[in-house]
Amino acid sequence: MRAGRDAFTRIRRLREALRQALEGEQRRPVRPQLWQPPMDLIATEDAYVLRLDLPGVSRGDVQASVEGEVVRVQGTRPRARGLEGAEEVRLERAAGAFGRSIRLPGDADSSAVSARLADGVLTIRVGRRQRASSRIRIEIA
Repeated sequence: MRAGRDAFTRIRRLREALRQALEGEQRRPVRPQLWQPPMDLIATEDAYVLRLDLPGVSRGDVQASVEGEVVRVQGTRPRARGLEGAEEVRLERAAGAFGRSIRLPGDADSSAVSARLADGVLTIRVGRRQRASSRIRIEIA
């Protein structure tokens, strides 16, 4: 009978340790989680075009930059306000801080960049440098 009591004692101790661990988790501050907006990258003859879905984001809540071959987009989408007196049953739309870094191919021209936010879509256009002819004749003296 002693072996049975020992097993129950161990189970009680494990349950108490688990309860304490879970309490500790609840006390830790919750850090906001970054989400990544979906995007498309399209190459034309003279530019790379990025399109990011940012519904509900205003111009003042999004920043974009390009450094070398990397385009960075970051910002915040506010959580939609609930209806007064209503209970939130299920929330699937991402809100809060977002960020995205996209590496472009080597022929991207960071000096030729434009951006536009319309209808919840951020469109960034980055020019492409013209490649030299792949074959160059060298005169030998």
